Amino acid sequence: MQNNNKSKGFRGFVKEKGYYIVLLLCAAAVGTSGYFLLTRDKTPATPIATVQTEATTVAPDAPTKPAADAVATQGAAPTEPTSPKRLVTVRPTGGETVNSFAADHLAYNETTRDWRTHEGVDFRCEAGQSVTAAADGTVYTIYEDQSYGMTVVLQHADGYTTHYANLSEEIPVSVGDRVKVGQVIGTVGDTACVETALEPHLHFAVYKNNAPVDPAEFF
Repeated sequence: MQNNNKSKGFRGFVKEKGYYIVLLLCAAAVGTSGYFLLTRDKTPATPIATVQTEATTVAPDAPTKPAADAVATQGAAPTEPTSPKRLVTVRPTGGETVNSFAADHLAYNETTRDWRTHEGVDFRCEAGQSVTAAADGTVYTIYEDQSYGMTVVLQHADGYTTHYANLSEEIPVSVGDRVKVGQVIGTVGDTACVETALEPHLHFAVYKNNAPVDPAEFF
């Protein structure tokens, strides 16, 4: 009789409290399921510091290679300017200069009384004074120039020629002769019609590839 009363009491408790028991069990099940869902296959995230390091890491700049030209010229000695070749070794005659070189500007001519270029220098001499070759060469031509009178032209190496004008008509050399420096090639005369106002003199000129050069550069 006592056992029956206990059974009725338990069933009554379940009947009265069953609704709350079901709710409690459901809540427990939901919590357990959510825990497993959240923890299943969860991979630790990559540290932010690592991502930033990989994204911002840059290889150090390689040293700049100097240009080939710079390497080739580094430490090279400076190039000296090329000076005119000293073709003329001696003055063709003595005496002071009475007219200077003026190929790049106009100079007053006392004979023609005008301004003109002067592609040589005039050396004061005595009439009949010997004129010598200023350098080794070959007699290129002998002719009477309309302005500067009797002229001897010597041909030299490297495109140089020397011109000796206002000579007398007696010329001791011939075209084609090889002459040595200091060898007599004529005498001072008075045949230069554009320089008759001057005292006896030698008109001497130097040309490089047919371009006039100041003879003073060679003495």
